[in-house]
Amino acid sequence: MAFDQIRSGIDTAVGKFNEIVDQVKEWKWLLGPAALWWIKHNLDATRSALNAVLDHVDRALEHQLPVLSLINTSFRWVNDVKRPVSDLSFVTTEPVDENLAKWTGDAASAYNAKAVKQKAAIDESVLKSEFISQWLFKIAKANVDYAVELAKIVTGLAGKLVQAATEATTVIDLPWAISTLAESVGDSVTAGLNTLLTIGQRFVDALGNVRDIATQVGDYSKLPGGQWPQAVRG
Repeated sequence: MAFDQIRSGIDTAVGKFNEIVDQVKEWKWLLGPAALWWIKHNLDATRSALNAVLDHVDRALEHQLPVLSLINTSFRWVNDVKRPVSDLSFVTTEPVDENLAKWTGDAASAYNAKAVKQKAAIDESVLKSEFISQWLFKIAKANVDYAVELAKIVTGLAGKLVQAATEATTVIDLPWAISTLAESVGDSVTAGLNTLLTIGQRFVDALGNVRDIATQVGDYSKLPGGQWPQAVRG
């Protein structure tokens, strides 16, 4: 799952970054001021990129449970509302007593009028439940897409830090490994975060459709007064 990859990836990334810092401290006494400045400059750049990703990771992990809840709720609108209500569509216009088919006059007209209204209300409820289910799922999907892309960024970042930690094992290789790390991490994180912005816009667009759902919920053309049309009135 994307959220699990994010957790393990960020743990690896942070661990390897700290390992590199420890290697710098270990070889500090052999490095001159210029080399130390160069290393610090590149480590700061790497840390900034890592912190930028961590900000997104924190927000993504905070929304993990709400996203799962949205998905579950979306399916519940289908399974617990749409499916049982749609089963009533045929039943509404099918007389439970064969004698009802023989009714004539005002009684038959009143019964048929009520049956038509009942069926219209049922069919409208089916459409509304499907709309709400799709709306919730779009929001959940935008969040999942965001998490998947973030997992790619985190995994790539962790890989680069693992490689740098492996290469920076000697005082000679250390400055170049860190310099290469800072450049590659900066480019990949910038590109990844730009992609996240695009995905984030899809989430905003999905939320923006709240007007559409308000229109659906507020449409009482087949549910008079927002209530179910009664088959029998006192």
